[in-house]
Amino acid sequence: MARIIRGANQTLYVWKNMALTKSRIFLFVVLLVMATLLFVSNIFPYATIGIIMIPLSYTLGVYSYRKYLIWAGGSVGERQVAEELSKLDDSYTVISGVVIPPNRGDTDHIVFGRNGIFVIESKNVGGEVSCEGDEWDRRKTGRMGGVYELRIGSPSRQVKRNAKVLKDFLLSSKDTIFKEKEAPHIWVNSIVVFTNRDVKLSLRKPTVEVLKPHELLDYITEVKPDVAYSKPEIERMASLVMRHSG
Repeated sequence: MARIIRGANQTLYVWKNMALTKSRIFLFVVLLVMATLLFVSNIFPYATIGIIMIPLSYTLGVYSYRKYLIWAGGSVGERQVAEELSKLDDSYTVISGVVIPPNRGDTDHIVFGRNGIFVIESKNVGGEVSCEGDEWDRRKTGRMGGVYELRIGSPSRQVKRNAKVLKDFLLSSKDTIFKEKEAPHIWVNSIVVFTNRDVKLSLRKPTVEVLKPHELLDYITEVKPDVAYSKPEIERMASLVMRHSG
């Protein structure tokens, strides 16, 4: 079993957004109740204010609830990837949900192993997802057969950005990490994992490795490194990340 330093159920970024969205839902429910009371009071101008507030608070509440479901789905995906990574043998160290400076958002998962360093971004989205290089699109088919576009951003750019930040961070402390030898060239592997079973992927020249959860372990363990990291070096890298991350 892999050495798990931080195996959070959800990253700090996801947790903050879920907590914020729940607060908004509560606020809009309170506003809806207040608006209803104003309306049934039948007293001018309070009843008029209630008529205006009821649809507004209801619409914002429904929107916030849908956003909460999206964040909750992301949390499920992160846990699924973390469970897969825990199956690696004890030569690997796994850290989940850390903020590496100067990043503000979380890095979903980092794996340190003798054969390499891996940064993993998990996506729990359904529908048809396609990419060409770093350009990504997502579509879903509605109940009436209509096809509509959904926002997905660029998972490949996101994970590559996180990988570069980690690489620069480690290079800034290379003399501390590599005490027994000259510091080698550090390469961080970038991986995007789609965890939703209903997703259909169409990939053309992706700039990072794009996998399903069941493919993750084989990919990581079969990477052939240019340089092998020693156990003390892995421990120092992981310790530095935990010491300086948010």
